[in-house]
Amino acid sequence: MPFYLLTKFMKTNNALFSLAFRPFFLAASIFALIAMLAWVAVFLFSVKLSAFAYYPMIIWHAHEMIFGYSMAVIAGFLLTAIKNWTGVQTVNGTKLLVLVGIWILGRIIPFITDIAWLIAAAEMLFLPTLAYFIAVPLIQVGNKRNYFMIGLIIVFGLLNMLIHLELLKILSNVSNYAIQTGLYLIIALIIVMAGRVFPMFSQNGVETRYQVKKYIWVEKLVMPSYFLFMISVIFIESAEVVLISAVIAVIIHGIRLKGWYNQQIWHVPLVWVLHLGYLFLIIGFIMSAINAYNPSFYFLAMHAFSVGVISTITVGMMARVSIGHTGRNLRFPPKTVKYIFSLSLLAAVVRSFVPIFLSNYYEWTVVISGAILALAFLLFVISYTSLLIKPRVDPN
Repeated sequence: MPFYLLTKFMKTNNALFSLAFRPFFLAASIFALIAMLAWVAVFLFSVKLSAFAYYPMIIWHAHEMIFGYSMAVIAGFLLTAIKNWTGVQTVNGTKLLVLVGIWILGRIIPFITDIAWLIAAAEMLFLPTLAYFIAVPLIQVGNKRNYFMIGLIIVFGLLNMLIHLELLKILSNVSNYAIQTGLYLIIALIIVMAGRVFPMFSQNGVETRYQVKKYIWVEKLVMPSYFLFMISVIFIESAEVVLISAVIAVIIHGIRLKGWYNQQIWHVPLVWVLHLGYLFLIIGFIMSAINAYNPSFYFLAMHAFSVGVISTITVGMMARVSIGHTGRNLRFPPKTVKYIFSLSLLAAVVRSFVPIFLSNYYEWTVVISGAILALAFLLFVISYTSLLIKPRVDPN
């Protein structure tokens, strides 16, 4: 019956499933809102979610933010971008509906059954399916520059599988490595895409176009410096190595961000949100260096990356892509965008900085930052649902 109703809806309004960004951005933002409210309830009212019968509490939160929310945003972004890169229509219509349905199934399955192997099987289905739909147009036109996207999604799928294999008690002591690696690989993808689009968005998005500064040596060192940092943090138990790699990353990425900057960005929320999200990348490097000597900074650094970088930049990109790909003028976004972005950044500040000064109120910082982030996603859902479900406003 639900599938019949959805297919009937598609016949009367086929805009929602015409391109992947529409259903995935909408589903991701609604899910983030619900998941953050649930997380607040866990801390504030000691709520025991039924999903905790399969997922330990912390693993559920981390897994759903990385392999749930983030993968939906990545799916929407990549499938939409690949259409532009290749000129080939990516998955849409009924097939897109099925793909979204598989993702939704992964989110709700631990709440409707306690059969562990069934939860694992259903939840692991999405990423291999996504990899297939990404691979088809890229391989069809021989777009070798972006073949790594196929491999990246497969790697995400393997990391997700490792988590489930531990939960099924087939492997042990792998979920933490898988979660950390997944988090850092999402940031790696953001760094790659930032280099491709942030300079263009910045210089073209302001009132008076300016020329960003891009240094060849910096661009060549951006990914090596980041992967050196990533490997050091996850696999090398040496404070000195983490410190050195973090300092190198701060310098390289700081120069990169400074080259993109122009004071005009502060007049354009769709631009400053990307710059401030990238700034949190540098903050995350610094906090990780401190964490190497002070373990109390572990979760602060993790949330500088997760809320400060991933949440802020994904919501910024969802806001921008949703306007541009529905034929609307980027200079006139919904009036709420500055509040959405400010709330996401405020949540990152509360989660990453406030505990440094108010360590006795740590749980309250979790509750407050979670509530603030939930409010940001609520505003996004309210502001963008109509854009995402209605046809383009231009004939293209």
